[in-house]
Amino acid sequence: MASDRVAAAVRALVIAGAGAAAAASIGSGLYATAVVALLVAGWTGATAVIAAQTSALPPPPPPPAPDAAERQRLVAYLDLSPAPLVAYRAGALHAVNRAARRLFASDDTILTPPPALVEAITHTSPGRTATVTIDEAPFALAVGALTLAGDVAQVGALIDIGAELKAAEAAALRELVQILSHEIVNTLTPIASLAETAAEMLGDPQPDHEAVREAVTTVARRAAGLQRFGDAYRSLARLPAPERRRLATADLIADLARLFAARWPTLPLNIAAAHAPVQLLADVDQLSAALWAILQNAVEAADDPAALSVTLTVETLPDTIAFAIANTGPPIPPGQAEAIFHPFMTTKPTGSGVGLALARQILRGHGGDVILAHSTPAETRFVATLPRMGGVG
Repeated sequence: MASDRVAAAVRALVIAGAGAAAAASIGSGLYATAVVALLVAGWTGATAVIAAQTSALPPPPPPPAPDAAERQRLVAYLDLSPAPLVAYRAGALHAVNRAARRLFASDDTILTPPPALVEAITHTSPGRTATVTIDEAPFALAVGALTLAGDVAQVGALIDIGAELKAAEAAALRELVQILSHEIVNTLTPIASLAETAAEMLGDPQPDHEAVREAVTTVARRAAGLQRFGDAYRSLARLPAPERRRLATADLIADLARLFAARWPTLPLNIAAAHAPVQLLADVDQLSAALWAILQNAVEAADDPAALSVTLTVETLPDTIAFAIANTGPPIPPGQAEAIFHPFMTTKPTGSGVGLALARQILRGHGGDVILAHSTPAETRFVATLPRMGGVG
């Protein structure tokens, strides 16, 4: 190339000039200058040799493209996967492997993709999962991002969870039947005994009317308790789907604070909401009921509510909006950390055991959850979460 020839000529001139300067310096007795000139000549010559070797090297070959056999092998690996794989790119949903082509009856582009699947794959962050229903069958959707020809595609793996859900529903039904039968039998047994006793006393020639009245009063009280139990069960069994709408977070917190002050006027509720979102997208009545149930539990679980300190913290986290409710009451035993969320499980003498179970059902219906974060002698903290997509701010 012309530039290479010019560079070589310049280096030759530099070497010649440096050599002449060195010779002249030696003749004049300027030995230090002669050394410098020789160093310049040597360095220039070395760069010339390196440049010549570098230019002689061929450019590195481009990475080899996968051959047809390699592509077929990759396609075979994908087709062996029992999970349908789909890719959403440029507004279209594509079936990636054999399982997806069989599920959607499509060779490539899915012409009429299920709207729920498109919404889930476009609104689920890479590395997260969602649940979708396709042709009345439940699937777990795991989502990832992949760059194809400069375009970013959302890739999703569909996992059939129908069998797992049916097994879980059967286990939950067995547990519920056991709880219902236990509570009903425990209530009906003394009712039947007291009713029989009252009937026998009325058969006496001179019945003790006061004892009969006490027996009948007890029967009435236990029957009313059984009715409240039935009402509590209906509140769990008939919970409707949430009707989401935008609501101001400050208004929700203010409503809870007013309810708390009316219920426990001498007990302060500490609120920390500096990092709360401006708005939420939720069913305001259900969300308020869930948070109120957790607040009630925080107060009523204590032996001495007057000595409590209760705090409500609302903050925006990377993936969720968190409502943390903490108290300074007695800790929850480790063995009951999960059992307290079971329906009708309570440690309070007058509790129904519905509050926390109802709160969890409401939060999960919104795509969130409620957990016991920790419980120590110093503090017990429950955390209720909503998906970040449900918040604005």
